[in-house]
Amino acid sequence: MKPVYFLACFAVGSVLTAHAGSKNKSGGDFLNEARRLHEKIITIDTHVDFETTLATPAHNPGVRLADQKVDLIKMDEGGLDAVFFAVWTPQTELTEENYRAAYELAMDKFSAVHRMCAAYNVDMVTLATSPDDLARIKKSGKRAALLGVENGFPIGEDIANLRYFYDLGARYVTITHMGYNQLGDSSDKRKEIPAGIHGGLSGFGKNVIREMNSLGMMVDVSHCSRETFYDILDISQAPVIASHSGCRALCDVPRNLDDSQMKALADNGGTIQIVGYGGYLKVPAKEAKLSDFVDHIDYAVKLIGVDHVGIGSDFDGGGGIPGFNDPSECLNVTAELLRRGYSKKDIAKIWGGNLLRVWRETIKTAENMKKN
Repeated sequence: MKPVYFLACFAVGSVLTAHAGSKNKSGGDFLNEARRLHEKIITIDTHVDFETTLATPAHNPGVRLADQKVDLIKMDEGGLDAVFFAVWTPQTELTEENYRAAYELAMDKFSAVHRMCAAYNVDMVTLATSPDDLARIKKSGKRAALLGVENGFPIGEDIANLRYFYDLGARYVTITHMGYNQLGDSSDKRKEIPAGIHGGLSGFGKNVIREMNSLGMMVDVSHCSRETFYDILDISQAPVIASHSGCRALCDVPRNLDDSQMKALADNGGTIQIVGYGGYLKVPAKEAKLSDFVDHIDYAVKLIGVDHVGIGSDFDGGGGIPGFNDPSECLNVTAELLRRGYSKKDIAKIWGGNLLRVWRETIKTAENMKKN
């Protein structure tokens, strides 16, 4: 993979070269320094979307795709080690028929990621289900595919489905999406589905949080209403994540977390993974760029500390801004953090270390629950 990486650096485009001119204090190039740093640290994007056609002739992740932001080549070009592929299902009315349809779509998406890993396992990508897997895969020179479930809707009313998703590799669940579901209320509505009816988590939703703790699955509060957010923090014995959210103080939209939520998340030991979606970074969205994305990182770090901040791009789900428009441009983010004075240790935390800490603590919580 190394030859692909270095050759591709010349093809990443003008965005990288524009940032490459910035020099560090010793006269070096921030972009080259970023590239060297990425070779040493584990870099994780906690949220990318994908289609069920992944790893088919229509969507071959082993080549550089023009119509998809995320592929294995761009990950290699940008020094991105791992992504959580989000098994997303849209929110519809709570009926048995719709639960079944959501479950079937989720199964198709799980199958697509497994298909990709089976096809490219020899030299490009491996499925990871633990923090230790990531270290091993990084050492091998391959990329790591991880799985999350965006929207608890396909769980239906059978909590046993949660265990099945875990067995398929899912290591987090985003409790709600747009519009309430059977687990809790959302920060936004989708078409005719209101944002909320439960006043927070439903009774079933509370049981799902407890079961996730017992399985060692991370709980994701992105898309949750404030009431659902605080219900989750009250119930979860493990730290939680916001897999792809921004800072509401900088962009006042319901999807982002306000200062009190961010402080509560830090008190819980969790992380906010700053989203690369223009509409959650700046109004108007079309003006959002790399500096705005890193402004959100800066704001979160100053408010709650560098131990509670990460990155979740939302690529192929609307995410992508000039300067950070696909995985090949991850080095731009690191170069900008270096330019702003972030230490290599802190950048390692932001790019994956904090998420790995939460994941390990979630696993430890499950182990302790089994003992008690």
